[in-house]
Amino acid sequence: MANVPRRAGMLLVLVLIAVPACRRAVSVSTPSPVFAISVTNATNAELIVSYDDGSGAKALGSIRAGGTERFVIASPARATISVSGRNPPGTRTAGPVAVELRAGETRPVTLR
Repeated sequence: MANVPRRAGMLLVLVLIAVPACRRAVSVSTPSPVFAISVTNATNAELIVSYDDGSGAKALGSIRAGGTERFVIASPARATISVSGRNPPGTRTAGPVAVELRAGETRPVTLR
């Protein structure tokens, strides 16, 4: 029976060591807004599409002549962006077109 207090003491020491080690900092964050646009290339040339949210141009991808592509924009600096395109040699541009982004909606954009 002399071992019972000794075991209880050891168990108490282990608990006192383990409890602080199990604590973790928990951070709660709001999910970043994600928006979508559907861009139609109404020109007769492939376009490399980008958008500007006031913090500089960001590339989205390319669209073949007459094609339409959907792009996702995560965490823009503001809800109104401008979308533009240029052909690969850089000799032709389309836009910019102002777009008001709305969460849960795919906003249409046509580049001419």
